[in-house]
Amino acid sequence: MKPLRLALAGLLLVTLAGCAPAGARPVTTPEAETLAVVRLMNLTEGTREISGSVEEKGVELHLQGWIDYVSHAGYVSVTGEGFEAQALYWTEDRVGITTAEPDADGMPPIPVPDLSDESWTSRPLDAAGSSLDATLFTLGNLGSDRPENPLLLQQTGALWLREDSVGGVPVTVFAAPPSDVAREPSDPPVDPDDSPVRLWVNADGLALRVELRGTDEVWTTIDYGDKGPSLAVE
Repeated sequence: MKPLRLALAGLLLVTLAGCAPAGARPVTTPEAETLAVVRLMNLTEGTREISGSVEEKGVELHLQGWIDYVSHAGYVSVTGEGFEAQALYWTEDRVGITTAEPDADGMPPIPVPDLSDESWTSRPLDAAGSSLDATLFTLGNLGSDRPENPLLLQQTGALWLREDSVGGVPVTVFAAPPSDVAREPSDPPVDPDDSPVRLWVNADGLALRVELRGTDEVWTTIDYGDKGPSLAVE
């Protein structure tokens, strides 16, 4: 999957003006270094459990399954009130859907059913027109084979939001930069709501939760869990 550019800016060092509103502030150098390894940590983990809900055209859909940052694919069970349960497999540009009940733990059937089977319906991934697809696309882009540049994260407006916890594990909540353009000293403070991604990150740089802004400006929360199986298919 194509890398999500948490930050990509020129090499000119700038000083951010003022402090962001609502208690948020620009990240310090150590915080930027932690944030910089989030995507690399996901790739190092390989496949991770994910769970959360996405509102799509007025219907709340619950997603539970895995995302494989090595194979660049995800596989989830999709359920919702009045919605026929489905298994959904996606790559960087395609989505495959088949009717399938989740197992007792809410996960899609393993191994992944043969994608050449006629029961699968395939379509292009539409990150611009669908909150569900935007969530899938952004999740897929949260893996990389190299760390970000901490300096660029600071230059482009990464924010510390607060200290928190996920499942009893202490985390720092960050807002990713709103763009890959380096900020000037005269620019107004960065608004946390302008960020497309918020990350709950432990001391090692591993994200335990992400919050993604959808096409309709509604935020979607996805929790990461344990490691999972490879989702590579022939």
